Amino acid sequence: MGDYLFYILATAVVTFSLLAVSLPNLLHGAISLIGAFFATAALYILLQLEFVALAQIMLYIGGIVIFMLIIILLTTGLGSENRHKVPTSRRLVGTGVSGFLLFGLLYAISGKSSAVLAENVSRAAPVTMDAIGLRLLSTRKDGFIVPFEIISILLLVALIGAVVIARRDSGQEEKT
Repeated sequence: MGDYLFYILATAVVTFSLLAVSLPNLLHGAISLIGAFFATAALYILLQLEFVALAQIMLYIGGIVIFMLIIILLTTGLGSENRHKVPTSRRLVGTGVSGFLLFGLLYAISGKSSAVLAENVSRAAPVTMDAIGLRLLSTRKDGFIVPFEIISILLLVALIGAVVIARRDSGQEEKT
């Protein structure tokens, strides 16, 4: 049963990912990306990596994709008249580069496993969700609260900058 569920989720990830990069409407592509991230989180749960699945949902779906949707809605219209036409030659070049990178990745991961990685895996202790949460929110020297807050301020500044760039003054539109 687990193998079938894995293949169904892997197929969903590939399908949603292909839709995310191939749909002409940016909003539809972003929604497909959300589906790919949900299927990826389900794969993590299947691998019993609950924290990684939760982080996948909270960071990628809750933060980044919603951020992208806001930017898309603020900067573009949603009709077919705003579609960006990509020439066939550029599509072929992109397909070739993607295929080259895919084969390189498959070649890299098909080799022998790293001795350093195998050694560290055997020494790694199991980590609980409580320990991860306490370390993330800790104000001690080994905590991550300061980088966490810096990233949140950076994302807020990026959002405000995108709104300012997307905002058109009525005087500018009349000139163009």
